[in-house]
Amino acid sequence: MRWIISTNTKPSLLPYLLPALRPLLFAAGSLLVLCLPSFRGRDLNAVAPWWPLICIAVNLITLAVLYRIVKKEGRSLRSLLGKRKDASSRRKEIPIAIALMLVLGLGGLWGFSTLIYGRMPVDGIQPLPVWAALIVLIFLPLSVVLSELPLYLGYCAAGIRETTGKSRFAVIYPLFFYALQHSFIPLLFDVRHMVSRFLIFVPLLIMIGIWYERKRDLLPLMIGHGVLDLFTGIQLLIVSLDPSIYDMMRSAAG
Repeated sequence: MRWIISTNTKPSLLPYLLPALRPLLFAAGSLLVLCLPSFRGRDLNAVAPWWPLICIAVNLITLAVLYRIVKKEGRSLRSLLGKRKDASSRRKEIPIAIALMLVLGLGGLWGFSTLIYGRMPVDGIQPLPVWAALIVLIFLPLSVVLSELPLYLGYCAAGIRETTGKSRFAVIYPLFFYALQHSFIPLLFDVRHMVSRFLIFVPLLIMIGIWYERKRDLLPLMIGHGVLDLFTGIQLLIVSLDPSIYDMMRSAAG
């Protein structure tokens, strides 16, 4: 990935190139897992339950690339968070961001899953070894918080806005790739799966885009996203500790 962070790459192009990084990494990650000895001869359905660990790996790569870029530009990762606000303002906004994240995230999941599949699918969270579930519980929320929004909005949207002066385009362009990355989490070459995964996150990302455009402050959104992924980690740990719960969920879903 040196071409991404090379000093020969024009800095003005990076905000346009980097949004495609994560969708590519998610697709490549699943295909690479298939090359592991324990997965040889199996298909992507066998890799799908491991998507949270692939996500952590992609987040760490994203963070490393982002850190290298901002360091070369003489900035810090903290500079990507946007406007600095007083503590009292953020204390009021953080609960609102968390509530919106949960309502729109879960609402989009339920609404578009029901529209496309006629039911709420439960295959997104499948039992893993407990050690893997514990890693996800700790590192998925933390790595998501530090990588996703700082890349898509803190760096890319801010950079596009600076070079074009078009605020709406600057937000819509990276958020399209933000939604697109979910079509590859997990990677399954199934049109309904990929379309539903994209649409599920559209309501949430509309809210994120409006929030960022009006407030230019990522911290409340980052915390809200972390809480959303913490719920994912808790759910994964529960079904991993007792896989019969997952079996009951599948039976109930039909």
